Amino acid sequence: MRPKATVKAGGGEWISEQLCVPMARTCNLYCVYCQNPPKGRGAKMDRVVAAVKRSGVKAVSLEGSGEPTAGADLFRWVRALKAAGVRNFMLSTNAVALSDPELCRKVEKVADYFTVNLPAADRETYRKATRSVKFDLALKGLANLKALGAEKKIRLFHIIFRENYRRLPGFADFVIKEFPGLAFVNFTFVRNAGRVGDSAGIVPRYSEAEPYIKVALAKLKLKRIKAVVQNIPLCRLGGFEGFSFEFQRWRRGDRILEAGIAGKAKNAACGRCALAPACCGARRDYLKIHGNKELRASAKKPESIRPELF
Repeated sequence: MRPKATVKAGGGEWISEQLCVPMARTCNLYCVYCQNPPKGRGAKMDRVVAAVKRSGVKAVSLEGSGEPTAGADLFRWVRALKAAGVRNFMLSTNAVALSDPELCRKVEKVADYFTVNLPAADRETYRKATRSVKFDLALKGLANLKALGAEKKIRLFHIIFRENYRRLPGFADFVIKEFPGLAFVNFTFVRNAGRVGDSAGIVPRYSEAEPYIKVALAKLKLKRIKAVVQNIPLCRLGGFEGFSFEFQRWRRGDRILEAGIAGKAKNAACGRCALAPACCGARRDYLKIHGNKELRASAKKPESIRPELF
């Protein structure tokens, strides 16, 4: 287990830290960019419960190596954690299993928040991302949550990778049309870990994705839909730095990088950049593929950046 940042709970309050509970041990998708593939085992419930009681933690994120709803013990975990004092639950899911209306109703009653991994708004890109034909099931799961009045509890987690970065503006249009009342959209640049295997065929360059990211963010801003972008150095977000997830954490006084996230790689540009205190920087896993020529030192102060709606 590890502490991890979260977002607004059901009551609207901000929870800066929660406990990540890696209870999932299998998955119903096979995403090409998965950084933490299933290993067939999850956390030990008795150990987690004991740790929760010792720490007094009140918020947890149910996730792990795979999909929490793909196992048969999701509600057993919830009951055990509630008995240990947990009051707020976030569920990390791909929403495929939530296509079952009855399961969706049960899950919606116990989860305060849903982080839904949706890599595409079209079947073909979804197939390339997940190596599955479950696009319609994922959309049905999201539609079921919306029908239950839980749209405001949804954080769409959109991994940016080689096959979808040109479609980011279209994904923004999809959100505007289908889920305008969601909590927010989290665009996250793919990490070179797990199944990625140092592949430039999966990890694009920052500079390639940058213009598409900015158009998508601008579209959402015009509709006053909250959005952030994660794992992109501030120097690649010129004019859009206020959308940076890490910048938003910095201005709240939280750690820039969530627990469990690899730290910044040392390089000359970042070493002399005024934005460094509020920036995720570039990590070794990215530099291993593309090098550091895209990084640019900036004289801009983080205090001068205007935060965007989040």
